[in-house]
Order: sequence, then structure tokens, then C-alpha cells
Amino acid sequence: TTDYDDDNDGLIDVRNLAQLDAIRHDLDGNGDPSATGATAYGAAFPNRVTAASGRMGCPTSGGCTGYELRADLTFDENGDGQMTAAIDSVGVPYANVRGRNNVGIAVGVAQGTISKVWTTGRIHSLRDPGGVLGWSIATVRASWSMATVSGSGAGGLVGYTQGAIVASWSGGRVDSTNGGGLIGSSHENATVTNSYWDTGTSGRSTSAGGVGKSTRELQRPTAYGGIYANWNLNLDSDANTDDDPWDFGTSRQYPALKFAGRTTHRGPAWIEADHWNAPVAGEPLVAGLHAKTSRALVSPAATITTCDGVANTNSRQAWTWERSDDGRTSWTDVSSSNGSSCSYVYVPSLSDVGKYLRARVARTSGGDATTLHTATVVASSAATSATATFAGGNASPVVGTAVTVSALPSHSDRTLWRWQRCTASDGTGACTLLAPGTPSWSYTPVAADVGGYLRAFVYYSSGASTPVWTRAATGFTGAVAASN
Repeated sequence: TTDYDDDNDGLIDVRNLAQLDAIRHDLDGNGDPSATGATAYGAAFPNRVTAASGRMGCPTSGGCTGYELRADLTFDENGDGQMTAAIDSVGVPYANVRGRNNVGIAVGVAQGTISKVWTTGRIHSLRDPGGVLGWSIATVRASWSMATVSGSGAGGLVGYTQGAIVASWSGGRVDSTNGGGLIGSSHENATVTNSYWDTGTSGRSTSAGGVGKSTRELQRPTAYGGIYANWNLNLDSDANTDDDPWDFGTSRQYPALKFAGRTTHRGPAWIEADHWNAPVAGEPLVAGLHAKTSRALVSPAATITTCDGVANTNSRQAWTWERSDDGRTSWTDVSSSNGSSCSYVYVPSLSDVGKYLRARVARTSGGDATTLHTATVVASSAATSATATFAGGNASPVVGTAVTVSALPSHSDRTLWRWQRCTASDGTGACTLLAPGTPSWSYTPVAADVGGYLRAFVYYSSGASTPVWTRAATGFTGAVAASN
């Protein structure tokens, strides 16, 4: 038998292209391939231990949890100076890559065709770093990056290109004196088609190619239409001209790629706000964690009762909220003003105005899951104000009896009400987002609400391509009573 973890660090050794390719059959990194990929996996890792105890030569306690590259690999297998194969369907979350020049997560310098590649994390090099590629004469199709990219000539997706970029996007921060939102710099022969970057999250209003869009514009389409009308590409060059590579999620999510019938996650963690402008002092932010990453948060035997914002798992972990002056350095912890152990909720205070916020949650493997930072906090909302009224149950609320808000106009595309319990009815008291801020125009008080005053607010848009946002808020209810 062969030991494929000869340094006993819990990572399976990859030393050739066949082994790199075989990873797709064991995405958990534990040496236990899927039934359909077992033959190919066995060919790439011959004579491996298959018993659960010591599988692949992994430590008997805990086993293996991933892979590590232990040899230089070349994609120019026949020595003709060209990449022999295309790169297809590769995702690298939580990347942390540093190099001298032309650094990217897929490959630093590339030609040929690159399709369905995505990454999150951090990329840095002195010159021309990119989220997916550093220096490229390749055709990059159906790819995305939310990695933070830093260095001279940095690009959110590609550092420098003289090739083509088609139906791709980036949204990670570009930290560079001369970088671009999607592309750092480009050759005059380069072409960019139907590709975009997030001008808000990247901090970049310009790029050497592509079209800058707001977060709202990138997340709003939920199908192949609008700015994504030409994204249903034929990636395998067969007779089927619509390979349907993208899952657009909800109107609060970026597009993500599909692979083997599953949707790759859009980044492990995010911050949700009920409007698409800057966070507002006094109005809650909610951090979320992707369900596919939640099981890695704690060891199976651990019992944790704090919250991580994921409703469908028994694993719970507390969030830490952080604040920075510039969104890049000197992140310091701030206490959640939600007043509970469920610290995936944070209510910005006036001391946060002009600052950037982010949230992170500890993981026992793969490092912390950290959100992108917000825009700077503002003291009051720029949205148009409107007064919302209660439909019933607000005069003398009682535990167990619903309090209901009147419905909003039918043109609103999101009517997600947030409820708060406050210690005073004049807006001066401390307010808590109700567990966990269930988006509904109806709320049923519980025992913990007795003596408190309830209110609700919502953001909704005009539904136009450049929407006008309106903030509707109720007044306060009377004090909640235990019974009539």
C-alpha cells in the first residue's frame, strides 16, 4: 500500500496531473471518492488504503480533510509551448496566495481556454495579480472571483489580458494604486464580452475592460435575462448550445456556477441588509453562512448553543463583528448591540458612522469564514421615507396574538419586514432585532417581549432598472402584555 499523506498533516499529497484531476471525485478531501468516480480515483491513487482507519495513509484520528500540492506540475505535456488541456470546473474557496508577479488562483500565466473557474479569499503579487489569472492570453469563460486582490496592476478577475473574457464577473476588493475592477490592464487586441464587476464591493469605478455594475444590478436578475441574457454558453462545443452553467439564486445573491448537478457557493459568508445602500446607524445587519460550509464549523462531538445564522444545522458558533477606518487594515472588534448570544446580528451605532464593518465566524478547519466589508456606515438612510401603518393587534399587544402591518404597494419586489423590540416607545431606548428578524409583515409576541414596545420597518424598490428605494417604518405598539 502507498501512503498518500507521508507528512501526516491530514492533507492528501498531489504529485501529478492525474491526481489533480481526481480531486473532483472526492470534494471532501477524505480519500473516499464518489461511487461514480471510484475507478478514476483508484487509477490516480493506486494501492491506496481504503479502510476508514488510516485511509490514504491519513492520521487515524480525524483522517484527511483536503489536498496539498507536493510537486510542480506543467500543463504543457508535449513541450510545444502551449497548454495541452483546458482548465475546466475548478473552484478554490478561502484562497491565500502570494507570489512575485502574475499571480492568480487557477494559474499565474495561461493560454488556451479556461471555463467555470471561481475563487474566494486573497491574492497578492508585486505586479499584475488577478482573482483567477495574473497574466493571460487565454479565453476565460463563465468564471467569477470574490477574492481580495492586491498589487500593482491588480484586476478583480484578471491582472493583465491580451486574450478574451466572456460572461464572467468579479466582486472582490481590488487594492491597487493602478488596478481595475475586472481587469488591471489589457492589450489592444483583448476582448471583453458581457462581463461585469461590482463597483461597490471592489472599490473600483474603472477597469481595463468590462462594465461596472452596482451590487443590486448584479444580484437582481434571477435567470438568463437582462445583463445575463447571453450567459447561457455552449462550453463543451457540442450540438447543445445552452449548457446552462449558471445558477442565479435569489435577487439577493450573485450568480454562481453549477457543477455535477450542484451549485457552487457564492462565498462562505455575507452580510445582509434590507436596502442596497450604505448601512444605517440603528438599523440591523445580519451575517449569513452558506449551509454547505456550516458542518465544518465545529467537530462532530462538540455541543455549541450560540448562533451562526444557519437554520438547518445543529452546529452553532458565535460571530465577531469588526470595524476598520479604511476597509483594509486595523480591523478591531466591536460588540454586538443586539444584546444576545446570536451575534450574527449587529446594529451599527453612531460611532460606526464613516467606518467599514465586516463579520467573521471561527472554523475548526479551513480558517475563519469572513464576510466582505460593507460600505461606510451613514447616520441616516438615503432612501425615501414613507409611513407604514398597523393592520391590527398593535394597540395592546398580547403574547400569542399576532401584530400585523398593512401590505405595501404591489410594485415592490421585496417586502421583507424587520421587527424590533425596544425598551422605550419614543425611539430613545435600546432595540433588539427579534429572533432572528423573521422577514414578515406579521409578528406574534412571545414571553420575552412582555413590557417592550414593538415596531417594524422595510425597504422596497420601484422595480425600475435603476430602482428608487423607499424605507417604510411603523410607529411603536403599546407595551406588550402577558395576557388580556
